[in-house]
Amino acid sequence: MSTLVLANIGNSDLIVDGKRLQRPRAEGQAAWQTFDQHTFETPIIEPCLHWIAKRRRIDRLILFYTDQLETPETLKLDRFGVSLRDKDTLWYARIIERLLRERLGQQIDQIDHRAITGPGGRAINPSMYDEAFDAYTGLLAPFSDAQATCYVLMAGGIPACNTALQLNAISAFGDRCHVVYQPEGGQPYELRVGDQMLKIFRRATAIEALDRLDFATALPLARQVADAAVTDLIAYAHYRECFDFERAQAALADGMRKADGELRTFLADLERDLDPLMQRSDMGALLRELVANATITFRNGRYADFLGRIFRFQEAALRFIVETKLHLPTDMSKERRTVNLPEYQQRIAADPGLKTWLDGRIIDGAPLRYDTPNIPALQAMLDYLVDPASVMPDGQPYLPKDERGRLTGVKKRLDRITALSQLRNQSVIAHGFAGVSRERLTEVYGDEPARLIDDLHKIVELLGLASQESPFERIAAVAIGRLRHLT
Repeated sequence: MSTLVLANIGNSDLIVDGKRLQRPRAEGQAAWQTFDQHTFETPIIEPCLHWIAKRRRIDRLILFYTDQLETPETLKLDRFGVSLRDKDTLWYARIIERLLRERLGQQIDQIDHRAITGPGGRAINPSMYDEAFDAYTGLLAPFSDAQATCYVLMAGGIPACNTALQLNAISAFGDRCHVVYQPEGGQPYELRVGDQMLKIFRRATAIEALDRLDFATALPLARQVADAAVTDLIAYAHYRECFDFERAQAALADGMRKADGELRTFLADLERDLDPLMQRSDMGALLRELVANATITFRNGRYADFLGRIFRFQEAALRFIVETKLHLPTDMSKERRTVNLPEYQQRIAADPGLKTWLDGRIIDGAPLRYDTPNIPALQAMLDYLVDPASVMPDGQPYLPKDERGRLTGVKKRLDRITALSQLRNQSVIAHGFAGVSRERLTEVYGDEPARLIDDLHKIVELLGLASQESPFERIAAVAIGRLRHLT
């Protein structure tokens, strides 16, 4: 891996004939033109380079200098009678580059000097932090893809430029960025500011991800900045979002062993949430979980995944209705099929009204197949339940009027989901590769797609299932609170 060293050239980075120049631009040019007549010292840069060279060979050194345009602003005099432009370090950069080639040429392969300019070479005020930040974003862009170890020298440059260089280098090189400081009269040493800044970046990114319930993004960041119990909490949410309840339970158990106080109590409360989900048989709990899960995919713009969730919700809701209102088994998993399929078929055969209804249903010009509880069959059964004429085998109405009204509201909303079936079928979650965007959802759905989330919540309510705050919202709020108070 190559080694890149970055340094700003400041007014105190060059000593000429034992003294610091008062007007670096004009006096620096004169010293450059009479180079051989002077003695030069680089009291900050050279010791730092020796310190680095003892540890690894330097492949490239870049010296950044100022060269401001002549404007009324740059020609203003300070209290010592020196203008901003007089302080430019373009000649210092040339002198220092030549000195380093002569003194450290065996230890540095390539030395360059570059002007501190904004995008497109635009002139900036190097004392302004925001302008300097934009400038270094562009100046470091050519090196950001290189798998290099980077050293940033906290030399004598302008504070705004030093800060901008440091932040952009840490952003570009991450853990491979090292900040070296040269104290006056002392030996160079590495600052831990790189680690500190990375921790701040990662914490801010983790908080942003948690705010939109993106636990997959927040988890690796939390592992680097948060305490173990908070990391386990985020891992729990991530696994739970993936419906991997077993791993979620293990993460929660790990967190409870490491947590204390209010966090331990919160984790204990979450453990009870998993009990009905672990069995995967409490359809009400699973429906609520699907609503919370679909909300996450929608908020994060994962629209194909969102489609998958809402169609899974549709199937689960239909199964819940058929199982609780018609008392037909719908679980045809490998473990249950041999028992449930015969019972399902026998119960339909024993219900003349339902069987007649299903026999009369035509789908795409063909009789409905209802030998197994497929989606069209379940939809036909819901249609039967909301029909005022539907009766049980003993002749009694299947549902009282108010309950039939609630199921009519459920059917209306489930049918709105069905309208998206072609889009789902053409996407990567089904049989094609068509894109799924918010705009496409709006076009096909005929309304703002966020209304789909409202529909899911309303269906849960109409089915008489207790609504509750999303556990993911609570988890994110707790994790964000803990991250904000990191020291």
